Amino acid sequence: MSTTESASPAPAPEPTQEPAPKKSSIGKRILTYIVGLIVVGGAFYAFNYFTSDVAQAKVGDCAAITGTSTSPEYKQVDCGAAEANYTVAKAGGTSEVCGDGYDEYTQTQRRGPKTKLCLAPLLAEGKCYGENTGGIGLKAVECSGASTMKVTKVVKEAAAPQCAEGEQALPYPEVKLNYCVGAPA
Repeated sequence: MSTTESASPAPAPEPTQEPAPKKSSIGKRILTYIVGLIVVGGAFYAFNYFTSDVAQAKVGDCAAITGTSTSPEYKQVDCGAAEANYTVAKAGGTSEVCGDGYDEYTQTQRRGPKTKLCLAPLLAEGKCYGENTGGIGLKAVECSGASTMKVTKVVKEAAAPQCAEGEQALPYPEVKLNYCVGAPA
């Protein structure tokens, strides 16, 4: 008798168990959302800060301030530009105190920097200036009238000008800019 050996069937593979899906805890999810909100909020604040001319203004920068006293508009310009009518004397938070002789520009954004600029006017020697009714600061006017002042001297890079008798000094030491003004002749 002959015996034949038959191949025995291969053993059946053992069923593999997939690991149970990890359950993320509610605490981790909440923490992830909070971190995400902080990152998005920080990015939004940074975008507003770095795209705002006012927030980026430094002492000595020049600006064109237009509009009305209740709705002014700020635009940073080259100091040699014809539209430049102010220079930044101080830049800081909204609690900054400007002092006499300075105009103020305050920018408060809902989600962004709150900035106050103390502004020194850019006046030209020999010109006359008067109140800018409804506007901002002073405006160039004809040299006549009781409320008109004439700039007789502009002194840069000096502590204080020596003004003639009857003239008044307008010093802006932060930007080394000083004026002598008097009544128009």
